[in-house]
Amino acid sequence: MKSPSFTVASLADRIRTQRGVLGLTQAALANSVGVSRKFIVDLESGKETVALGLVLRVLKRLGFEEPGLRIINDRGSEIAEDFRETLEAKDFEFALRLISEYSTESLAEGRPLLAQSPELEDSQYQVALAAITKWIASQTNMPVPQWAADIARPSEPVFLSEKLYPVGEKMKELIRAETPPELQELNVWIRQRSLGTA
Repeated sequence: MKSPSFTVASLADRIRTQRGVLGLTQAALANSVGVSRKFIVDLESGKETVALGLVLRVLKRLGFEEPGLRIINDRGSEIAEDFRETLEAKDFEFALRLISEYSTESLAEGRPLLAQSPELEDSQYQVALAAITKWIASQTNMPVPQWAADIARPSEPVFLSEKLYPVGEKMKELIRAETPPELQELNVWIRQRSLGTA
């Protein structure tokens, strides 16, 4: 099977596409790499005079690896699938563990790994993952993926631990006191230490 030809235009297109997948503006990408927005504009338009060293920094930031500029393992899709399967099986204990893993891996990567909506049938987990994604974006100084920015605040508070056992009012008060503001904004209540930041 013959691989597609590699051109400056095809590279520019892949960079522009991947930037969009990650929810980055040209300015945000430029800022995170330490280049000007004009450099990103030139790169995405296929200008052949851009400096190779800077191009490599942009490619690394977007998650490309050499050789062949393959996307590094799309961990976000794997995480979304893990949540779908776990929630379909109603394994809420493991789902809470997945939240911790998602947070920890995203912080280590320096960006929210769920760049696309996980499309869960469980609306509480959908809004909780949006809230956690917003928190991760805040912690890593990255833009909030559009799907998480668009999620609506539910009228009822979301305490995911209640899917396992009843949560008393004193415990709810403690959880509320230790919930990050990004989660509170979406009426989601999870203690920051439960997000697996250690």
